[in-house]
Amino acid sequence: MDYLQITQISSRHNLTYTESTAKWFLGRVERSVREWKRLASLRFYQDPNLLPTSTLPVIQIENYKGEGAWFDEHYTLPEGRLLDLFKVGIYLFVSLRLRALFEEAAVEAYFTEVAVTIKGEPYPEPYYLLCPRDMLPVFDEENSLFTTETDTSGKLQIGSVEHYVLLNDEIPENQKMFYVHLNGGFRPLMLRSDIVEKIKNSGMTGIKYTPVDEMRSI
Repeated sequence: MDYLQITQISSRHNLTYTESTAKWFLGRVERSVREWKRLASLRFYQDPNLLPTSTLPVIQIENYKGEGAWFDEHYTLPEGRLLDLFKVGIYLFVSLRLRALFEEAAVEAYFTEVAVTIKGEPYPEPYYLLCPRDMLPVFDEENSLFTTETDTSGKLQIGSVEHYVLLNDEIPENQKMFYVHLNGGFRPLMLRSDIVEKIKNSGMTGIKYTPVDEMRSI
């Protein structure tokens, strides 16, 4: 089965956030979104009842514009929907209908609800922090093209990647979603091609799909 990288279409959209949202979701402060991601993984591998001690704050979007963005302060559903997938920093958030599609397909991910406001007005549907469960060591270092660099401790790690090759035989047969584990550098999120087709056919917005042989991390 083939896999494609998924991420937000970013070139045509511009999201700006309030200072408090930027600090919590983009910063490295204690009890930030990074802790939610860590605990989401632990739920799968250690304790399914493990939950953070705080709730996710409201994502406060100040401006949202761009070709194809479809949003202004006069939005209505369904014509004026916020994108079904968008990023805050490195974190992906999905709409209610995209979450439902993922759950129907039984993708390996955990979802945490978060409210969204646009210019102070509540968006009428919840969004969800997407926490993929698995990070698989399936990066083919022998056949991929990449640079190396040293980390702060002086150890070699992967830098930019010009050409990705995956160890397809190492991917579990029924795997649907996973991060590609790299020794340093950007870790792409992959989704099985049959689920990608379901998303495309359902009219979901905001998602960029990249085949493995076209992936780059510069």
